[in-house]
Amino acid sequence: MTKTDFGIIGWGLAGAIMAWQLYFKKKSFLIFDSTENYSSRTAAGIVNPIVFKRLTKSWQADTLMPYAESFYKKIESELDETIIESKQIYKVFSSFEDENNWMTKQSDERFEKYLEPVTCDLKIKNVEAEFGYGIVKTFGNLNTIKFLEKSKAFFKRNGINFIDEKFNYLEISKDKEMPYNNLIFCEGFDIINNPFFNYLPLKPTHGETLIIETDEFDFKHILNKNMFVMHLEGNKYKVGATYNWDLKEPICTEKAKEELIEKLSQFTNFNFKVITQQAGIRPTVSDRRPLIGTHPRFDNLHVFNGLGTKGVMIAPFYSKALYESIIKVKELDMEVNIIRYAKYLT
Repeated sequence: MTKTDFGIIGWGLAGAIMAWQLYFKKKSFLIFDSTENYSSRTAAGIVNPIVFKRLTKSWQADTLMPYAESFYKKIESELDETIIESKQIYKVFSSFEDENNWMTKQSDERFEKYLEPVTCDLKIKNVEAEFGYGIVKTFGNLNTIKFLEKSKAFFKRNGINFIDEKFNYLEISKDKEMPYNNLIFCEGFDIINNPFFNYLPLKPTHGETLIIETDEFDFKHILNKNMFVMHLEGNKYKVGATYNWDLKEPICTEKAKEELIEKLSQFTNFNFKVITQQAGIRPTVSDRRPLIGTHPRFDNLHVFNGLGTKGVMIAPFYSKALYESIIKVKELDMEVNIIRYAKYLT
């Protein structure tokens, strides 16, 4: 039996990035595309190398950012499509303390490539910014829906098989030969139903966003003040996001809608109409590190999950790291390797 090199389970951000990594490595693969992957399809795709809460650099930003930028450019070249939208992030300060902290970090050479000097004279129509703005330098945001749709069409044109049904875990048996050499599970929060990897402590986090329409606001980048406001097209903007650790289904709630409208009103004063509300379940992990690696008992079963809110930035580099670990070129960083949770495997 001629085997396919890899089977990818799931077609969200993780699955699509893994597919591109294998495509660039000239490996054969097929994709099980049976889940909705609500998280990837509702995500804003913002690439932010800064953690605003503590005003620190995101984990491994210096490594992840340049690799991600070059990776997405390579995909754009293959697709002949723009999937990265060039937007900067404007942080709205809440106090003089915010402004001073920004100036201190911006003068530090470790931050200067990510932080612009404080901007106090900038006026954005219908935005209240008494203490000014700080601008984060980033290569933009990923249009996640366009990325998934264009990538799927590209791979289909190139003979990649998409199987529109749920993967049957019963196919996996030490006594049964599979038609692929390796399986990579990129299932997002659906991993809780995977009998081989459901021991991993993935913490599904419910989140909601709004798509609003307004003729009283015209800003083509991303605003952030305890939430984000991101231009989409024309007079449409995405607003988000909420965090809820109790809801386990990707459903829209009136409470989240009211929360987002209230937060938006705290620093803007334009009228708008809500045209869409979206919900998704983020695959987050308590230690805020991805779940990547090979099953302790099945050396042909692998997982690429737990990318969380920074997935667009993390996925490209660590898809390469997972691939290199599978082909025994380089071991995975212990910080992301699922071996750190081996004690939970019964």
